[in-house]
Amino acid sequence: MNAPIELDDTDRKLLTLLQRDAQMTKNALAAEVNLTPPSVFERIRKLEQRGVIQGYVAQVSATALGKHLTAFIRLSVAYDDKHAAGVQALKHDPDILECYSVAGEDCFILKTQVSDPTELEALIMRIRTKMTVLRSVTMIALSALKENAPLNVCAESDSPPPRRKTRAG
Repeated sequence: MNAPIELDDTDRKLLTLLQRDAQMTKNALAAEVNLTPPSVFERIRKLEQRGVIQGYVAQVSATALGKHLTAFIRLSVAYDDKHAAGVQALKHDPDILECYSVAGEDCFILKTQVSDPTELEALIMRIRTKMTVLRSVTMIALSALKENAPLNVCAESDSPPPRRKTRAG
């Protein structure tokens, strides 16, 4: 694992602001962090070059596009001759929004947003044709309590202190 990239308070504030609104102008950002627009531009350029900022995206509403069903799929799979191609299929399937290789009882956890159960079933069947699925568990989300949260970029010293353990009784 690489060591974390050192950031100062201004870099952290810029990252927080950009995560909130990536379309903020350099002038608006400069006013927020008390720097000149050219200084802000240079800091952002360096954050991009160092890989801290990996890109800028528009957040699209799945429900506005008729994709009302959010599901998480846990997969246990065989490590057979279909495995490598199956992993590539998971990575490239447009209906799989997130895919994590995990430790524990399962091999993968997937996130999808689809229009209805029929589309969800089609995705599951597509996965089953690409790899040997030993077990799958599908969980349908009833609502999103927290979604697309920005990454916490506060310094450890900015974080609240850990709770102290107390004795019961």
